[in-house]
Amino acid sequence: MAAKTTRVRQRFSITSGDILVHALLLGIGFVISMPIFVAFFTSFKIPTRVVTFPPQLIPDQWTTVNYVMAWQATPFGRYLLNSVIQSGLITLGQVIFSILAAYAFSLLTFPGRNQLFYIVLGSLMVPFELVFIPNFQFISSMGWTDTYTGLTVPFLASAFGVFMLRQFFLSVPTELHDAALIDGSGNWRYLWQILVPLSKGSIGAFAIFAFLDAWNQYLWPLIIAKTVDMRTLQIGIRFFMTNLDRGADWGPVMAGSIIAMGPALAAFLLAQKQLVKGIALTGLKG
Repeated sequence: MAAKTTRVRQRFSITSGDILVHALLLGIGFVISMPIFVAFFTSFKIPTRVVTFPPQLIPDQWTTVNYVMAWQATPFGRYLLNSVIQSGLITLGQVIFSILAAYAFSLLTFPGRNQLFYIVLGSLMVPFELVFIPNFQFISSMGWTDTYTGLTVPFLASAFGVFMLRQFFLSVPTELHDAALIDGSGNWRYLWQILVPLSKGSIGAFAIFAFLDAWNQYLWPLIIAKTVDMRTLQIGIRFFMTNLDRGADWGPVMAGSIIAMGPALAAFLLAQKQLVKGIALTGLKG
């Protein structure tokens, strides 16, 4: 009994080093999240109290008029729909293509497999700005500007997703694959009925990464979306800031920013356990 009590105390003991580390992490987290708090509280301030001196973080009078102004001044509903469609299609495409490519690079045998995988990894070192003009020329030549196709096609494949899922597929015992083939299951059936269910954690983690990256895109939608009806939420907020007659009205701008941040934050909070689990379970086998 005494030994058990000692183990429990050791398990829950807190040292001064732990307190220092947690205090440091809390301080860093507070600094990083401070702009979010400022945007949130500013979005609920009355227009005359947005810019005051000395600065006031928490409003003394709460109002939702900024959200009404932001929603009515621009077609925010259309912007939100465009962002959801764009991010959803990109996420779905990256997940499907990454699963297929990762399976080929991890379990199938064909000439030049390793060389092709190294080329895929090499593409991670190519910045998007370097291929921006060729991508734009291709999309323009196909007549896909100002369409959902033009917004999504250049991002339907992800080298990072191929690498991440390949590493997890390699950690699954190959005996499982051999047994499935002996039992009459082909590669297609083994992939979707056995391997994908086993890889839900890693696939879910990558899907969150893909969604957040697609949701926060700015440069590409800014160039491709030429009309108001095809602008995404981030582009709409930027034009909303410049189209106001009297300059930037920070209350509605902050309200629009909170609206834009909402889906991404909700997706992260709902899937954070899946995200951590997926990263932890992703193997590093070469």
